[in-house]
Amino acid sequence: MSKGTNMKLNEFPKIECAILPTPIQDAPVLAREIGIKQLLIKRDDNTGLAMGGNKARKLEFLMADALNIDADVVLACGGIQSNFVRMTAAVAKKLGMSCIIFVPEKEPDHYEGNLLLDVILGAEVRFLPDISWKHLEDEMDAEVERLKAAGRTPYLIPVGGSTPLGALGYVNAVNEAKAQLDAIGVTDVDMVTAMGSGGTLAGLLLGTNIFMPGTRLTGISVVLGEDYMRTKIIKIAAEAAEMLDVNAPDASNMKIFGGYVGKAYGIPTSEAKAAILLTAQTEGIILDPVYTGKAMAGLIDLARKGEIGSDRPVLFWHTGGSPALFANTSLFQNEIDNMPR
Repeated sequence: MSKGTNMKLNEFPKIECAILPTPIQDAPVLAREIGIKQLLIKRDDNTGLAMGGNKARKLEFLMADALNIDADVVLACGGIQSNFVRMTAAVAKKLGMSCIIFVPEKEPDHYEGNLLLDVILGAEVRFLPDISWKHLEDEMDAEVERLKAAGRTPYLIPVGGSTPLGALGYVNAVNEAKAQLDAIGVTDVDMVTAMGSGGTLAGLLLGTNIFMPGTRLTGISVVLGEDYMRTKIIKIAAEAAEMLDVNAPDASNMKIFGGYVGKAYGIPTSEAKAAILLTAQTEGIILDPVYTGKAMAGLIDLARKGEIGSDRPVLFWHTGGSPALFANTSLFQNEIDNMPR
């Protein structure tokens, strides 16, 4: 089935905007600190596009679809520190397209982190503080119609690029990781990732079913509503499976933990801060406070409880997001105040 699936995957057009394969890095010091035998980190923060991140894999398929309809403007949405819109703006400009970003928040006083990069990349950013996430799609749909009436060819990408087509990027990624793990003699793993809009985890779910069926898959949610997200992820994965002419994935190997979100999406937690500091000071790897910091905090807690990594290696997907650190410098004010001088 894997060989046939590879052939089917290769039938879908994709552009090359990511530097692949990303490396798998052993993290022995951090592993000892958190009490597991082996920790491997898949460095998808090193995909290269506009400071890297997991979204490049999705955009390879999505932007090929945009090119297929001769799109000249791409519409995307996200929070002020969205990694997805930053990378969408980058690849749109790379392909000669305009990019309009919709942000359902108030315009900040200072442009920092990902938002600053959006401006540097030449995106048009529209702040819509009076529109809820629920109604944001309606605003984007209305803009699509306005653009069409003006003779443009728009391409709208849902939040996070989390569609069945986008999920194919992470089906591919599992196949890539399997080859790397085989080369170092690692078979079954506990696989851990941050879970936001769901597309990455959906691709990993389908990919592990196809290429690494012994995998135990863990999503550390950075958004509220884990039951809703689980249903969404299974749906995306099933629709992606239909595209590849394979069976819908068995989700019994997937667990989602929602206890590490904190107050809300995008609001750092003390546990995420501690995970960022520990990872940086043991392995020299930089995490972010929105996604990977919370995911690593979840991994650390679950490892210390013996719920993960007790009997097999752990593969942590570093999905990127470090630009958001530079919009959260106050989180580390205590470290700044107390550093040796």
